[in-house]
Amino acid sequence: MLWRSIHIFPLALTKTLLDYVQLITGVSLFVRRRDHFTPHPSAGFEGYYTRTQLDDGGTLATIFCCVRGAKTRENLVCVMYQPGSNSILPPFKYEFYPDRIDTTVHPLARPEYDRAFKLSAEDIGTMEVTSTSIHYTISVPQLEFHVDLRLTKDTPWSYERPLDGPMGPLLHLSDFLPLNWHVRSTASNAECSITRAGQTQRGKGTAHVEKNWGRSFPSGWIWSQASGPMGSTFCLAGGDALYGVQSYLIGYRSPRLQWDFRPPFTFAIGRFSPYMRVEHNSVSGTFNLETKTFTRKLAVSIAASPDSFIGLPAPLQEGHRPAFAFESFEASISIALWERRWPWQDWRLVETIWKETPCTALEFGGDFSHRTQANQD
Repeated sequence: MLWRSIHIFPLALTKTLLDYVQLITGVSLFVRRRDHFTPHPSAGFEGYYTRTQLDDGGTLATIFCCVRGAKTRENLVCVMYQPGSNSILPPFKYEFYPDRIDTTVHPLARPEYDRAFKLSAEDIGTMEVTSTSIHYTISVPQLEFHVDLRLTKDTPWSYERPLDGPMGPLLHLSDFLPLNWHVRSTASNAECSITRAGQTQRGKGTAHVEKNWGRSFPSGWIWSQASGPMGSTFCLAGGDALYGVQSYLIGYRSPRLQWDFRPPFTFAIGRFSPYMRVEHNSVSGTFNLETKTFTRKLAVSIAASPDSFIGLPAPLQEGHRPAFAFESFEASISIALWERRWPWQDWRLVETIWKETPCTALEFGGDFSHRTQANQD
């Protein structure tokens, strides 16, 4: 394994550099890409997360995740529901730890390109993926619980490079990074049916579809996702990359702007970064970030009631640790974006978003959450 890593690292680094050249210059270079939403069998852990923001302001979130070779709680299926204004169901969260989650790849699929595969958790449910749809079926009769969620009409991270994600060219180095993040769709059409204790709630909404894989989640992190007016979307993930080092990946999409922010511009050693400023406080439920490149700048403020956070398990090397992350689906968000043509010019405000309806997702994980620290004491 070590010899293989040493052998393929120069090739992965070359692909990364060529991809950066293509992004900067616009010159088309041949760099073969794979679909990173497909399974990574050699990864230490792999998790799929879908957050559906329902039309009435509610949220349905689903997780399929495995920590391969873990000593305890190797597999996880998690379903969370936060009701909206028209719901007849109360909020709920179910955590299931099945003995196995089996992965079946369609026999005609090519891992580099096709997306056809299926995750199956016995006596719990399945996640079926094709190039054009995702179908979740979760059914636990003894709990009188059933979820059917269908996603279609994906919105890729980049229409020009549809297999790209938040990491951009860094995806070529995914085999050598402790944690990776990929977004299949920033906004898919969603239709769902939720049955619990004899009551059924049906709804439609917009789904954000992503996955993580690698060795383990970091010691501390923050994640956020929002769907705004006129098809705008925002998502962010970051935190402790190494000891004393923080790094973030950010994407903002609107009919006018398709902006990404990633290292080195979203990189900090301790509290020092020439391009980024971050403040977070899980006690008050607030997060503020400002980052810039030479020609673009973004500022985001997110706030959620401290009482709205729900404890979630997180994939660590020993297995899924319960209540190692806390997430709210009731945060408010404001975003401002500026640009300039040359680095010496003044910034010009080009877009602002203020979402008064509190349905943004905000998560504090590990050391970034005071609740996690309290549980460890």
